[in-house]
Amino acid sequence: MNNALRYLMQAICYAAFCAVVFYFSTAPAYQYLDADKAEILMAFKHPTQRQAVCHQRTSEELKALPPNMRRPQDCPRERSPLIIDVSLDGTPVAHQAFVSPGIHKDGAVFVYAKLFIPAGEHRLLVAMRDSMREGYDYTLEQPLSFRPGQMLVIGFNENEDRFTLK
Repeated sequence: MNNALRYLMQAICYAAFCAVVFYFSTAPAYQYLDADKAEILMAFKHPTQRQAVCHQRTSEELKALPPNMRRPQDCPRERSPLIIDVSLDGTPVAHQAFVSPGIHKDGAVFVYAKLFIPAGEHRLLVAMRDSMREGYDYTLEQPLSFRPGQMLVIGFNENEDRFTLK
């Protein structure tokens, strides 16, 4: 009798635990976006241009250096900041600046940004500057249609030097 009562109590406890897990896995409805919103996600890695050009050393400069440091070019390591501007229907939506990581600020920049926009027809403009020049080095302008709850991922293809949409 004692074992039967123990097994019955275990079955009741297991059933209660399973009921709680089942309830919390289905009942509280989770909605990531509002019903009329879409999402733009920018995620990519990009090494920017160097801030300064390499300097060709003269023979006098080379002779003044120790033998193990006589490289013909002196190239500073620091890279320029990465600037990204996003406009939707001609209205600026985001402006972000990313600084190169590392002790010498010479690493590739990792871009990860989310934008929540209203669903519907839009004209998207993404502009990026990765050098010290004025203006933008890369742009993407395209009409897009966003469904409610849709996610658009913007990447950057290093081999082709252009933005990609997924």
